[in-house]
Order: sequence, then C-alpha cells, then structure tokens
Amino acid sequence: MGNNDYRIINEILVRLREEIIPVDWSGDINDSTTVSDYQKVIGSLVNDSKRTIESYHDWLALRETKSIATVSGTKNYSLLSGQEFKILDVTNTANGNNLSQVSRTYLNSIKYPTDPTGEPNYYGFTGTDVLNNLLVDLSPIPTSVQTINFDIVKYQDELTLSATVLKIPHKPVMLGAFARAISERGEDGGTQSSLAAQEAIDATNQAIILDSGNTQYETDWYVSSHYNNTNR
Repeated sequence: MGNNDYRIINEILVRLREEIIPVDWSGDINDSTTVSDYQKVIGSLVNDSKRTIESYHDWLALRETKSIATVSGTKNYSLLSGQEFKILDVTNTANGNNLSQVSRTYLNSIKYPTDPTGEPNYYGFTGTDVLNNLLVDLSPIPTSVQTINFDIVKYQDELTLSATVLKIPHKPVMLGAFARAISERGEDGGTQSSLAAQEAIDATNQAIILDSGNTQYETDWYVSSHYNNTNR
C-alpha cells in the first residue's frame, strides 16, 4: 500500500502525541467535518513540505510526457500542463529532432513580414489559455501533422483526498512537515524543530542519491542547512 495523505498525516500526529484521524475522510480534507482543525493544519504542512522536496530534484516519479499534435499552418498550442513544470526535452517524433527553446523576442523577430514554415526547430512560451495552461509557439510553423513530445517534470497536485498517494519519497516529506509542525507550536525554543529539520535534510539527501542512481546525469545537488534553499 502506498503512502497516502491519510497515513502521512497520522504519522506526524503520532510523533506530536496528538489524536490521529481514525478513519479516512471523504472528499477534500478542508471540507471534512470528521477531521479536526489541527489535523487540517498538519495536512497543509504536508503539502508545504511536499512542494519544497519536489523543488530540490527532478524526481523520476514526477516525469511525464505531454504531446502536441500539430496542425498544418498553426503555430500556437496549449501544453495542457498548468504552469508549474520544468521541461527536460522536446522532440519531434516524426524525425527524432530536438527542438530548442527561444525567447519571445526571437519569435517576434522572425514573425515579420511572414513567419517561416516547415519542420519546427524551436519553441517558445507566449502566455496562457483560459484554463491557465501555458501556450507555446512552434517555429517554423508546421506544414503537416506531426507529434511534438514535451518531456517534463511536473509537481504533483496538492494532497487533499485521503487516498491520494504521494509520488515522491514519503520520508523527507513527512519529516519536513513534522519539523514545520514543531516550529508552528513554538514550544521548544527551536531545539527539537532544528533536530527534526536536520533529519528531514538527511532523508532528502539520501532520497536524492537513490533517485539519481537511476540516471546517468543530474547528479549535482545540494540541500541547504536552512531547509529552504537549494543550489545546483
């Protein structure tokens, strides 16, 4: 069984010597009448910790491919991925060519008097659609139907449902939320929260080492002792 939101929150509550959530809640945790206000606070701290850990590394579990089916004569497309993601690679599956990212300035410079057409070699972001997904221009403008694959690292949506399984390693997330919970209480003068934060850092470093071992690149990383910065 995976480490779902329900189990992670209860792991933290046990460490805090607080009452655990006895049964899974239904729907969004913040709308639940069976979860106490403090238990909801812990749920929020889990999401804060999750987002921090996600930002430290290009986790394999967060990688996915978004595909664009080109239309002849159309240069602007929605990537349908929201806005919070990192692009690792962009490939034209028709020929295996990799597309390079360019700036809006470059796209404007080649727009007049007429955009070039042909095999897309470049892409650039131009804004968002009505659903807040990023829009991307391809250049040259496609003249045929092709598939452009965007390999990305995308943050998991916030954990709000009890059964939602955390994608990244759960130990760093749980310990990070535990450290935040101790600090939020403000009862220990910083000693226990500092110890918990260091344990979270150690767990994060170990998880990154293990995840990086499954690739032959992206091995330069560092998590700061302040638990809120990363340098690569």
